[in-house]
Amino acid sequence: LQLQLCSLLGLSTLLVALVLVTATTPPRPTTTRRSIITRGPRICPLPPVCARNSPRVCGRTPAGDCQRFSNICELILANRRKQPAGVRHTRDLDCKDVRGVGAANRRPCYQQCPRRPVVCKRSPPAQHICVRSRDKKQCKVLSNNCQLRNQNCHSRPRNNWRRTDKRRCGQRQLGDKPEECQKLPHTGTRRTTTRRTTTRRT
Repeated sequence: LQLQLCSLLGLSTLLVALVLVTATTPPRPTTTRRSIITRGPRICPLPPVCARNSPRVCGRTPAGDCQRFSNICELILANRRKQPAGVRHTRDLDCKDVRGVGAANRRPCYQQCPRRPVVCKRSPPAQHICVRSRDKKQCKVLSNNCQLRNQNCHSRPRNNWRRTDKRRCGQRQLGDKPEECQKLPHTGTRRTTTRRTTTRRT
């Protein structure tokens, strides 16, 4: 009996100790895993590598003018520098009337001719344009690019007129007949070359 009582007392003390330990230890916090999605900044693609043999591309400005560039890298650089502002890559057909590369050859983008002449709005005299014939002999004044398009699409010969410097039209006004173009003042400077005289030694 004494042994049984001792064993019962020992078991009871162990149970009390376990209850006290479990009561004093704080419960572990329940953690929930959350899937955090981090989106990085949008990275602009690097410009493609351009070489000397890269094809020429056509760029279009918001004003409707088109310009040829030596390659796509040159167009991207012009867009970043805003020279001209807002220039974007466009189809090569839009540069059909653009002959050379660079801003000096910038022209209105090519548009297919309508079946009938378009009724154009008249522009103020300050916005009139000067056009020159294909053979570069005659010049005249037109109201705007719309009237120029009608001339090239529905007059004979077709595509005969191109925009040029206003000074070539001189004092001509809208409605005057084509006349010989005025010559622009020559701004270049002549290079003077000096010849060296050599004396032969005897």
